[in-house]
Amino acid sequence: MALTYTIKLSEAELQKKVEAMMPIEKKKLFFKVILSEPKIELVEGSNEVGIFTHIDIDSKLGIRGTGRAKITGVLSYNADLNEFFFKNSKIEKLEIDKVSQKNIKQIKGLVQVIVSKTLAKRPVYRLKDDNLKHKLAKSVLQSVSVKNKKLLLELSVL
Repeated sequence: MALTYTIKLSEAELQKKVEAMMPIEKKKLFFKVILSEPKIELVEGSNEVGIFTHIDIDSKLGIRGTGRAKITGVLSYNADLNEFFFKNSKIEKLEIDKVSQKNIKQIKGLVQVIVSKTLAKRPVYRLKDDNLKHKLAKSVLQSVSVKNKKLLLELSVL
């Protein structure tokens, strides 16, 4: 028999956590990418989290622009660190003003690499060491789901 504990995070709570991670500024190859002003969306009936974000691109190749990106992914639990990370992120949509569609296709791959690596390393949520329920639940992430606009993280001790 396993003991289980469900952490319920509202969109507003998750929004605060993700806002604290941003802005994200990364340089790769000839590009500087800045992600800021995130807006969280929980997708009902799934385990996905959507992040709409403002994006700034500046390149030594003369490509400059601002726009929007929609990123989706799931939360993954690292039991050793007691933290949840945004994993399997995917750029669903990328719009950059004043940048050609051809260049956006090329930039999308670069932004995908930056987003995947950066978000996977920054914790979205951390279990509290001073919370007995959290201590008991540090072993295994059983499931992640969205119900009634809340992210449900079900953990268990086997």
